[in-house]
Amino acid sequence: INNLRQIDAAKQQWALENSKTADAVPSAQDLLPYFSNLVFPVCPSGGAYTINTVGVPPACSVPGHVLPQ
Repeated sequence: INNLRQIDAAKQQWALENSKTADAVPSAQDLLPYFSNLVFPVCPSGGAYTINTVGVPPACSVPGHVLPQ
């Protein structure tokens, strides 16, 4: 869940700094500068993250790995 929070925060910061709208979709490469050591988070349970648009929270393929609304 913390990784999803970090991804979402990186998306919001990227959108703010690059004047992007809620329907913009950043790539993992776009978000790398916002993570420590320039490393994109990895699900500890082996799931795959979907970044989604700026206006939609990121998702994980592992059931239950969801950002609280």
